[in-house]
Order: sequence, then C-alpha cells, then structure tokens
Amino acid sequence: MHFDILKHDMHSHLLPGLDDGVQDLETALAFIRQLSALGYEHLTTTPHIMCGVYNNGADTILPKLQEVREAVRKAGIPIELDAGAEYLLDDYFESLLEERAPLLTIGGKHVLVEFSWVGLPAGYRSTFFNMKVAGYEPVLAHPERYHYLHKDFNVYREIHASGVLLQANLLSFTGYYGSRVQAAALQLAEEGLIHFAGTDLHHQRHLQALSQFDFRKLLGKMLAVNNLRNALL
Repeated sequence: MHFDILKHDMHSHLLPGLDDGVQDLETALAFIRQLSALGYEHLTTTPHIMCGVYNNGADTILPKLQEVREAVRKAGIPIELDAGAEYLLDDYFESLLEERAPLLTIGGKHVLVEFSWVGLPAGYRSTFFNMKVAGYEPVLAHPERYHYLHKDFNVYREIHASGVLLQANLLSFTGYYGSRVQAAALQLAEEGLIHFAGTDLHHQRHLQALSQFDFRKLLGKMLAVNNLRNALL
C-alpha cells in the first residue's frame, strides 16, 4: 500500500492502443488492478496528444475511457477512473488555445503538458500565460526528465514562481531514468517545487519498479516540504 497517502494518480497511459502505453484491454485491467492494490483510489489516465504521432482528442479518448471503465466495473476493481491528456507544447497545442477548443482536463481545470525532449520551447512563457487566461491550470509533466534544464535550475524556479504546477515521476526518485534525473528530482523536492507525483505508467517494467521500491519514506519527506495536491483532485 505504498500510495494510499497519494490516493490519486494523475499521469499514466492506460487506455489501450492510443499511444505508447498499454496496448490491450487485458493489460489495462491488470495494471489498474495492481495500482489499486498499491493503494490508489482514483486514476486519471493521460494519453499523449502529439500532432502527427498520437493524433488523439476527446473523440478517441472518451469512448476508450468508457470501455475501460465498464471493464473495471465488471471486474469489480474498487477504483475510480477518469481521463485527461498529456499535451505536447507544439504548434498544434497553440492552435487549440487560439481556437479556444476545450482541452481535456484533470479534476476540471488542470491540463497536463510536456516539453520537447530536445530543447526548451521558445514560447513556453506565453503558452502558460494563455492557458491561465483561458481558465486552465497548467501542470508541467516530469520536469526533472528534461536534461537540458539540469544546468539551470533557475528555469524550474521561474516556472514554479509563475504559478505553473510541477508533476514529478515517482520512478525518477529511484534512479530508474538515471542518476542525473534522480538528482534533479531530489533537488526539486528539497526546494519544495513539486505539486504532484505521478506514475507515468506505460508498461510492465514501470509497474514492476513501482511495486518493488518502498516509497513511504520518500513520500513522507516530500509531503513535509512540498504542497502535494494529488489527493485534492
């Protein structure tokens, strides 16, 4: 029961066949059952929306959510299931904001976004500002995994100070993604910059690592310094 203190996981890839996460319903159910056993009461799964790669939207995500919800109900798994999305900050996302298209949210107003893996998006400040003007609360996914930010922690501090919420991957703290990511995650936590902790669960290797590491001591330390909001969603 590592994660009963968090209650809500708000970053995962559990809708079959929509992205690089779970590929079939049987696996989705197995993963959801194990997350329930680990203490989660609520999952908001977040398929990638990445133009030209994962062309998802409400039209693909919501029907699949209903399918998995029904399977979870039939299987008797005691967990609440919702869906948002993980949006790449790209030109397509900018067009959605400009057109005032409704975005898929977590808890009604939070929108999970990710940066490119190769460099800081040039217009990220204005994008976050425009999201807030539109009534959304931007949540930056796994900031500790953007290697190009490790040499300038002031970028993290600036993003946090601007009111953008930061979501760290739990596995980052274990060294799963490497020592540099682990060090960045620990520093973010020590400085109290983290608002959400997520599994970012894609596949069996992630689940195995999440199950094997005892997160209770880590989460206790994080909660003492960081304003973790998982349970409030």
